[in-house]
Amino acid sequence: MLLTQDDWYETSRDLDWTFSYVDRAAAFPAEWTGADGIPEDAWDAWEEPFRVSYRDYVRVQREKESGVKAVSNALQRAGSYDQLPASHVAASQMHMGLITMVEYMAVTMQSRFCRFAPSPKWRNLGVFGLLDETRHTQLSLRFSHALLKHDTRFDWAQKAYHTNQWAVVAAKSLFDDIMLGADCVEACLASNLTLEHGFSNIQFVALASDAMAAGDVNWSNLLSSIQTDEARHAQQGFPTLEVVMAHDPQRAQRIVDVAFWRASRIFQTLTGPAMDYYTPLDKRKMSYKEFMLEWIVDQHERVLEDYGLKRPWYWDDFLYSLDNGQHAMQLGLWFYRPTLFWNTSAGVSKDERVWLNDKYPQWEENWGVLWDEIIRNINAGHIDRTLPETLPALCSVTQLPLGTAMSRERLHPVSLVRDGRIHHFDSEISKWCFEQEPERYAGHRTVVDRFIGGDIQPMDLPGALAWMGLTPDVMGDDTDGYRWAREYANDPKA
Repeated sequence: MLLTQDDWYETSRDLDWTFSYVDRAAAFPAEWTGADGIPEDAWDAWEEPFRVSYRDYVRVQREKESGVKAVSNALQRAGSYDQLPASHVAASQMHMGLITMVEYMAVTMQSRFCRFAPSPKWRNLGVFGLLDETRHTQLSLRFSHALLKHDTRFDWAQKAYHTNQWAVVAAKSLFDDIMLGADCVEACLASNLTLEHGFSNIQFVALASDAMAAGDVNWSNLLSSIQTDEARHAQQGFPTLEVVMAHDPQRAQRIVDVAFWRASRIFQTLTGPAMDYYTPLDKRKMSYKEFMLEWIVDQHERVLEDYGLKRPWYWDDFLYSLDNGQHAMQLGLWFYRPTLFWNTSAGVSKDERVWLNDKYPQWEENWGVLWDEIIRNINAGHIDRTLPETLPALCSVTQLPLGTAMSRERLHPVSLVRDGRIHHFDSEISKWCFEQEPERYAGHRTVVDRFIGGDIQPMDLPGALAWMGLTPDVMGDDTDGYRWAREYANDPKA
C-alpha cells in the first residue's frame, strides 16, 4: 500500500540518531552550530512552517523554471531591452552586480545548515534552502549573460565580487560576515530572519513592481520568481529565534539589532537611490521611505513584539535616516560616478524635485541646495567640478562613506581608538555595532585605509580606479548625458 505524505513526513524530517563512535560535541561543535549554552533537547521544539517533500519541491521549482525561461526567451526575441529607460537599466546593472554572488554565498550558508544546524528538522529544510540559492545564482547569471550583447557591464554579475570596487567591498563586508563568517544560529537570525524576511522584500518585491511598470517584464519576472523562494526559506529564522529567546534573549536581541542596522545601510545604498531616483517618474509607485515603513518597519516591529524582543535602542535615529540616508548616498553615488560599474541617474529634474519634496518635505533644504551647485557647474561647462579628485572617508563597520547615514545637519565626527588605530564611523549606531564585538571588525581595512597604507599605487584617483578593476568601458557616468540640467539653464535660482 502506498503511504500518504502524512504517514512518513514526520519521520523523514526528524531523522536523527545517537552517536556511538564519536562525541556529539565533536560532530556538532558549538562554534559551528551556535548552540552553546542552549540545551540539546531545546531544539526538539524547532518546527518549520513549510511542509514540503523533495518530490513536491522539484515539481514546483520545475514549473517556476519553465515559466521564467519562457518569458525570457520570448522577450529576447521581441527586443524589448532596447526600449527600456537608461536609468532603469542602470538599476538592473547595479542589482545584478551587487546581489548575484550574494546568492552564491547563501548556498554555502545553507550548506552549513544542512551539516551543522542543531536540529534535524532544520538540517532537512536547509537542503531546500541550498537548492533555492543555487537556482537564484543560476537564474541571475543566465539573465545577465543574455544581456552582455547589449552592455558589457552585465559581466559584473559574475565579476564584481572578484574586484575591489568600493560598493562591492561594502556589500561583501556585510554578507561575508552574516553568511560565511557566522555560526548557524547567528547566520539564521541575521540572514534568514532579518535580511531575507525583511529587507529582501525591498529588493525583490518593490523593484519587481517598478521593473514591471518600466516595461522590463523579464527582470520583473526574474525578481518575483526568486522572491517566492526567499519567502519560504526565510522562515527558518522564526523557530530559531523562538529557541534562542527561551535560553539567551540578550544574544538574540544583539544579533537582530546589529544585523538590522547593517542591512538598512546596505539597502539605503542599493535600493534607496533605485526607487527614489532611477525609476522613471511616471512609473514610481512608492517612495523608498513609504515602502520601508509599510513593508519593513511595521513588519519588523510585529516580529519584535511577537517574540518578546525590544525595539533597537537606535530606533528613532533609524526612522530619521529614512528621510535622509538614501538621498545622501544618491548624491555621493552621482558625484563619485567614475568609481561605479554602472551609470547613475541624477533624478533631480524639476518635475522629479516636485515629487521628492512631496515625499520628503525637508529634501530641498537638505539636498536640493547641493544639487543646485552641481547644476550651476554643469551649465557653466565645468563638468570637472562635479567629479571627485580623491576618495571619501569610510566607516569601519559599514565600509560606506561617512555622512551618508543621517542628514548633513547631523554631521559630527564619531570615532574610537583601539590598539593605537583610529576607527571612524558613519553614526553612533555603527560605533555601537563595533563595540559589541571589536575583534570582529578591528582587523578590517576600508578602501581608504588601504589607499593611505600604500596598497594602491599610484596613490591617486586613477590608481584607485585601476585597483578597483574599473576600466573606461564600464566606469559610470550620467545616464542622461547631463541633459536634465539644461532646463535649469535660464533659471535665476540655478
